[in-house]
Amino acid sequence: MSLEPAPAAQAMVRAMIDGGVTHVYGIPGGYTIKVFEAIRDADGIDAVLAPSEQIAACMADMHGRITGRPAVLSGQGAFIAGTGSFGIMEAYLSGTPMVIVTEMTDHGIAQHNATQSITGDYASVDLPAILRAMTKFTTVATTPNEAVHGIQLALHHAMSGRPGPTAVIGRLDAFYGTTDPTGHPSYRDTIRVHERAPARPTPGVIASVASLLRDAKLPVIVAGNGTHGCYDQIGALAQRAAAPVVTTQKARGVLADQHPWAGGMLGAFGSPTAYGLLRQADMVLVLGSRLNPADTLMESPEIFSVDRQTIVQVDCVPEHLGRAIPVTTGIVSDVREFLDALLPEIGVDEATVDSRWECLEALRSTIDDEAAVALSSSPLRPQRVVGVLNDLLTDRHRIVLDAGNNRIFHYRYLRMPTPGRVHMCGGHLGMGWGPSAALAAALLRPDGRVLSIVGDGGMQMALPALAFASAHQLPITFVVMNNGVLGNVLDAQKAGRYAVDLPAIDYTAVAQAFGLSARRVETDAAFDDAVRVADHLDGPALIEVMTDPGESSGQLRVRR
Repeated sequence: MSLEPAPAAQAMVRAMIDGGVTHVYGIPGGYTIKVFEAIRDADGIDAVLAPSEQIAACMADMHGRITGRPAVLSGQGAFIAGTGSFGIMEAYLSGTPMVIVTEMTDHGIAQHNATQSITGDYASVDLPAILRAMTKFTTVATTPNEAVHGIQLALHHAMSGRPGPTAVIGRLDAFYGTTDPTGHPSYRDTIRVHERAPARPTPGVIASVASLLRDAKLPVIVAGNGTHGCYDQIGALAQRAAAPVVTTQKARGVLADQHPWAGGMLGAFGSPTAYGLLRQADMVLVLGSRLNPADTLMESPEIFSVDRQTIVQVDCVPEHLGRAIPVTTGIVSDVREFLDALLPEIGVDEATVDSRWECLEALRSTIDDEAAVALSSSPLRPQRVVGVLNDLLTDRHRIVLDAGNNRIFHYRYLRMPTPGRVHMCGGHLGMGWGPSAALAAALLRPDGRVLSIVGDGGMQMALPALAFASAHQLPITFVVMNNGVLGNVLDAQKAGRYAVDLPAIDYTAVAQAFGLSARRVETDAAFDDAVRVADHLDGPALIEVMTDPGESSGQLRVRR
């Protein structure tokens, strides 16, 4: 960064670039208009004008998931904290790096509650308090130097320990003033830590874990959210250790579903095979997971218990070790470093491989694959929709799931051939996240085809995503499973059907009005054909699949 005095916004953008930021998602508003103007004149960074702050936040969330690096979410304070909070909360709960750059619209007279001002003064909304409730780190900048320094700190905290969103909130002078290279705080060092030395396990620890994996009757590996990006290592560990791998909900897809040692996903609607394995396991290796209640069937002792299992938990954050479930051994380590050190030490004999394989196959044989056997019908059963997709998926595809019943059927039955290609909201599970997040996936990985799976309720909440996909000619196929009802809510109702029926929107016509290729289908053959046709398009498509409203996801719930 230049040490000459510079307009504040230019220096802020320079700090973003120096910190590795390549994309800013948002809508110019308030004082952030200056930031977007500075991006226009800068090299190495792009601004993505989103249809709304909510969609921008979901795109920034997906950016962090795919790249492992934070994007910037920027816009006027009231709307970043309002509709933008949808994506910020998901990133916070899912451990996704993100940096928020926003402002207070204080007009230089914050204490007098100027129009749109959200400084937290008398009769004003408290923006810092709102953002602090859903970020790892939030700072308020009153000068240009503080704004630049704040961005440096925000980038640092977004990637330290468990990743997450951070925020820089500026007052008027922070955006419109000029930096002072000799003033305080100093911004001379643009990156707080130039090289992070990851925590590494000692040889003795590695030898001990290798021994436990070798000598156990049935070891099971639990891959959590912290294993994203370690796809090759997870697959290799399962193969060398002859140990089934089960994933948490947030880690869905870190191992290809066709991998011979794939044991399924945890969660209330996860795989019975996964829980069958854990019930029989005498050794459990937990990688990058806090073991939250959703994955442990509300901390059931039948699933995880140090009374009958040797549990080894590996995480880069010491506070996560033993936090939810007591463990035998807690190891503070970067998961990738741990796996790289462990793999050369792993080896089991042929008899052990055969014994463990028989156990895994016995559990698998008790589970009917309803996605494959579901009969063709009109409207389609949700299981059959997943079954058709499974036959068509290749390594060119990337799946983005939304919330609702559509997600639950894919949780159970999706068979993704390539690791790292399934993305889902796993924090607050908000409807409408999927189509919005899919936009960033297609922008960042345009060489493949993104399949955004969403219900009609979720699509109704994210219709502007269709306009963005059309304007940018993104390689996305929106698969709208239309059953005319909020299925998850209906499943939970006990005293009668109420407030669950959705308006009969013609999503095919809506998509066509936005400029997408669109088609409504009611049979599995028509759906198969529609997916194949969309795969060869250069731009976006929408397939409206009429699905059976009588199919309940409640039948898929895993019981304790």
